[in-house]
Amino acid sequence: MEAEPTVPLTPYPRGWYFAAYSDELAIGDVKPLHFFGRDLVLFRTEDGRPHVTDAHCPHLGAHLGHGGEVRGGCIRCPFHGWEFAADSGACVRIANGDPPPPKARLRRWEVDEINGMVLFWFHERGEAPDWRVQALPELAEPGWSRWSPTSWVLHARIQDVGENDADVSHSPVMHGFTVGVPAIEMDAEGPRCTWHLNTEIKLAAIGVPKLPRIGPFALPASAPSEIEVLRWGLCVGWIRQWVTLPFGLSFATQSLATTTPIDEDHVLLTFRHRVRKAPIPGLTALMLRSYAGLFDSTAQEDVRIWEHKIYRMRPAASKADWSILAFRRWSKQFYDRDHYDAAMGRSVEPPAAE
Repeated sequence: MEAEPTVPLTPYPRGWYFAAYSDELAIGDVKPLHFFGRDLVLFRTEDGRPHVTDAHCPHLGAHLGHGGEVRGGCIRCPFHGWEFAADSGACVRIANGDPPPPKARLRRWEVDEINGMVLFWFHERGEAPDWRVQALPELAEPGWSRWSPTSWVLHARIQDVGENDADVSHSPVMHGFTVGVPAIEMDAEGPRCTWHLNTEIKLAAIGVPKLPRIGPFALPASAPSEIEVLRWGLCVGWIRQWVTLPFGLSFATQSLATTTPIDEDHVLLTFRHRVRKAPIPGLTALMLRSYAGLFDSTAQEDVRIWEHKIYRMRPAASKADWSILAFRRWSKQFYDRDHYDAAMGRSVEPPAAE
């Protein structure tokens, strides 16, 4: 029997990808990056704008991310002092006074800074962006805790990580913090996709202690929860959750998530979590610790699956998998059509029952 290809799709779909959080890049900072199997350099010029270019100097190949310096609107090579304009990539000055060679130019990557992130654009043929990640007004709202950050380098592929949002039937099986399978609805328009989930969440999972019964009153073991997952492309996700607690209380959370390919076999997964502030001193920190811990431990359970699974282009899907198939139809837009059709053509049909 023919074997199923382990990685039928390119690990590098088109879209906007995470380079760094904005508060990690001060004016004058220069940072080495490695994404999409390439060495890159990220820096912020003195006008406050972030830039991403190829990392190696076209002169003799020094890595600008290791010892390079920002000079005004340029980045300066640490080896021979060649300076490259961030806006054009062209060499504009050489330390010894020689005229810059016309071919001395860095490849620039399209960059956008939004929602507290520096993002860069990838297209396999170098085509310009045809969509943008939109602003999140909620990020500036008062009344939220500090951010709790987490990141992993995973042996995984971005398509598998993205599909996890749509796969609600694995939640009660693997994670066990919901009562039954969440109800899910999908709304997609262009590169933007939104999932609405309604479920019952076990209160112990978010750190609510089990209290003893007081007369006729007892704290329930679960509470209704609403979750909204907003995605732009396969990298950026915005996750909001509301839990309706007993006695008229509520619990609200927000998470900002990104997935960026490092090379053909690895991705960088980042999370930033925060919770709505509580009126009781010290309770906010406890709720943030509980929520971030639950989220990250849940993700770690998923990681165990992602790092060892293959990707089936033609899965033996059941009725409950409609949302995964809908996500796949939406995500096709981030792949070259000929490449996607070829991957489908190489895929193996599930064996028929005898």
